[in-house]
This record gives sequence, structure tokens and C-alpha cells, in this order.
Amino acid sequence: MLGGEVLTEAICTMQTEPIPRLTTLLGRGARKKCPHCGKGPLFRRWVELHDRCSVCGIKYLENEGDLWGYLLIADRALFILPLVAMIYFQLYNPNSFWFFVFAGTVLIGFIFTLPHRTGMSLAIDYYMRRKSSDLSDPSSDKPD
Repeated sequence: MLGGEVLTEAICTMQTEPIPRLTTLLGRGARKKCPHCGKGPLFRRWVELHDRCSVCGIKYLENEGDLWGYLLIADRALFILPLVAMIYFQLYNPNSFWFFVFAGTVLIGFIFTLPHRTGMSLAIDYYMRRKSSDLSDPSSDKPD
């Protein structure tokens, strides 16, 4: 892993670099890559998040619950709103084959896109931390 000097240097460099566009960060998150460098993997397994990037050394999350709000918004926007719209426009017919096909597709999409949504939520968290200059000095933390 990276030593303290390299991590401190990475943070200093990071603070002088311009903040990438949000669309760039969201693309990196959707590809399950580090929001800072776009190269390091975010996950060990399907949804088990690394503590740090193996390439640039950035700490992904300061607190374990940081992504909760972003995931909540993404879940509501992508999966609950279509169901509400379907019921609002009276497309709900419990005897309809297509209703069950649509509901099954939404459920499969909900499960399949979990790592991608988590990566995008992490990218938004990174963007907000960069905007507020809230990236901590990693030399005080020990890498995993």
C-alpha cells in the first residue's frame, strides 16, 4: 500500500487540481472506478467497498453512513417514481401480464444496478467533499 508521504502528496496535488465535472465523476462511479483518478476499483466483491483507492490512495468514505442520503435519492428517482407514475396514470391492472413483466424488470434492475448506483453515490459524495475542501489528510489514517 501507499506510505504516508505519498498519500499526503496526493492530497496536496488533489487540492490544487481543478475539480472534475460532475458528469465525469458520475461516469467513473457508474464504471465502479475511483472518482478521483478513474483507475482504481471501488469494490473488492460485488458491493464490498475498498477503504482506499489502490492507485491514488484517496480514502473513499470518511464515515460509513455517508452514502445513505445519495442512495436514497437515487433509489427513489430510478425505481419508485416509475411505479408511482404507473399507478397515477392508472396503468395498474393486477391481471395484466405486462404489469408483472414491468415490476419484475424494475426489481431486477434494482438489484443489478446496486454497485453502479453506489459508485455514482460515492462520486457525488467525493464531488461535495471537493467543493467544500473537506478531504481529510490521509497521513493520519492507516491504509487497509
